[in-house]
Amino acid sequence: MASYIARIAERQGLREDEAYNLCVDMLRGAVDPIEISAILMGLRVKGEEPQEIRGFVRALRDNAVKVRVGDAMDIVGTGGDGLNTINASTLASIVVASIGVPVAKHGNRGFSSLVGSADFMEALGYPIEHGADVAEELLRLEGYAYLYAPKYHQALKAVAPVRKRLGIRTIFNLAAPLANPANPKIQVIGVPSPNMVKLIYRAVEEIDLRRFAVITGHPGMDELSPSGPSIAIIKRGSVEEITISPKTLGLEEIPINHISGQTREEIIEKGVRGLRGEDKGLTSFIAINAGLALYVAGEAGSIEEGYEKAYREIVSGSAWRKLGRIVATARRLAGLGSG
Repeated sequence: MASYIARIAERQGLREDEAYNLCVDMLRGAVDPIEISAILMGLRVKGEEPQEIRGFVRALRDNAVKVRVGDAMDIVGTGGDGLNTINASTLASIVVASIGVPVAKHGNRGFSSLVGSADFMEALGYPIEHGADVAEELLRLEGYAYLYAPKYHQALKAVAPVRKRLGIRTIFNLAAPLANPANPKIQVIGVPSPNMVKLIYRAVEEIDLRRFAVITGHPGMDELSPSGPSIAIIKRGSVEEITISPKTLGLEEIPINHISGQTREEIIEKGVRGLRGEDKGLTSFIAINAGLALYVAGEAGSIEEGYEKAYREIVSGSAWRKLGRIVATARRLAGLGSG
């Protein structure tokens, strides 16, 4: 362990296999908390490198409770934007599932935001604490399951006290969202700054994803933004590096304060209104993110076409009804009432 710390202190990168072994040792409780703290801080100050993130992702996957499914996709943000917008990636995942793309949505409670994806789903009655057996049956029946990260990444408890005491973003914040226990082959990954787009792209391009996109939006949003330009690297066979603006999709820019909230209750209420098609700005925010996901998944020929398809799915009421069925089926499988 001392040799790893010494190298990191000299700003030397770790090989992927070294990062993997180091992460496994941490997860299994074989590393002293002081050493964990030094390693996490050292990597952050040095700057995490793609092969290091990839090693941590592999270690987290190998030590997770597995969810065995066929083809599925995930739409996930690494968090950290602090903007308190509605949960657009979660809402978009429901729209995508409503259209027919199987989704294994991986997420957690909010740490840098008032409402995380788990908080939102729980508020709508979804039993987030269910296990892999329920998730697998849900995906079979409804084409959707929400995977609450602490339920599947129980080994992270070994590093939780140190991460909490440090109180900063560490390599685990970058790797954990990419370590979906269902191992989806299609993924949209949001990051909160332009300089992280290529970093995460290079980290995941050698992981077994068939199609994926890494995105960031104005102003530091880990989703496509309706408030200004967004940057995306998309791999669908060939690789595209593009800038997407609301005008590209024929939209007026939507102010951040329209799609965000000051309280947990306001954010959840706005998310519901958006998914019900009751507010054009909120609905458009969800639809542009769902539209990108449909494009990445091959269900639309362009982001514009995906946006239009997603918007229609929402305003028709289909996406909201789909959420109702998902929640009802999840509660039944988890042995709960209709709630």
